[in-house]
Amino acid sequence: RSVSDQKNRVYYFETALTPNTFWVKLNDFDLSEKGHVMKLDLGNYQTYNGEASGSFKPAPAFKFLGI
Repeated sequence: RSVSDQKNRVYYFETALTPNTFWVKLNDFDLSEKGHVMKLDLGNYQTYNGEASGSFKPAPAFKFLGI
């Protein structure tokens, strides 16, 4: 599940696989066109609890496939 607090710009996440809830403060990121692409690793054995903005790492931009 996820909840978006649009007033405070915070996204909250809860997974069905672990009892943890974590959130990301969007104000901690540069979301302008000059900002860097960042990614949160959600692979196996990755769990987050609490504020997770600091766990994001630089990543290549996502490439969309054409129609």
